[in-house]
Amino acid sequence: MKVLVLSGPNHRFDASASVIHDFLAERSDMSVTLSDDKDVLASSQLNEFDVCVFGTGFTRTARQADGTSKREPDLTSEQEDGLFQFVSGGKGLVGIHGTAWWIGGRAVDLIGGHANWHPPGGTFTVHIEDADHPITQGVGDFEVEDEIYMSAYDPYLHILASAEWSNRPHPMAWVKSFGEGRVFYTTLGHGPGTFERPAMQQLVTQGVQWAGAS
Repeated sequence: MKVLVLSGPNHRFDASASVIHDFLAERSDMSVTLSDDKDVLASSQLNEFDVCVFGTGFTRTARQADGTSKREPDLTSEQEDGLFQFVSGGKGLVGIHGTAWWIGGRAVDLIGGHANWHPPGGTFTVHIEDADHPITQGVGDFEVEDEIYMSAYDPYLHILASAEWSNRPHPMAWVKSFGEGRVFYTTLGHGPGTFERPAMQQLVTQGVQWAGAS
């Protein structure tokens, strides 16, 4: 299985991408490429991969001259089109954390949900909701220091894991189809420490395997 881990500074994903690359590259059944060149999304080279691990997101915060902030696209229309065609054509997408932060339109259709607020980060328990799914098999509940996104999401999503805040469960990982392809998304991943935890490494590894097998 050929895996592209697309890195970049947006959402500080570059710090996490190298950790993800390293534990995936230890597997004999994966050939893993780490790149920060988003132009690969708009090139024929993208089709050489079975799955893309994407954590830099569709939008970024840009500081304006008057000191205010504004959300702007982080991908060109060609790059975005390439990613959508990649997945809809039968390939896999593993979305990490900021991928679903402040998005709308067809990006929500691809990922299955989105968020624009979270309470202060802290340590909490991730509860596995479906222990029988290929992505969660062998993964028990685990603690992580991260953020709990308040996500709006498609009620028909297959939720794999959740965390509790304000006496309510909030989805931390889910799967869905998009065209002929598969999408695994986790809201977790605010920093590289999340991906240093063995349970999270297993979750992501099995997520890549599942998504890439579409």
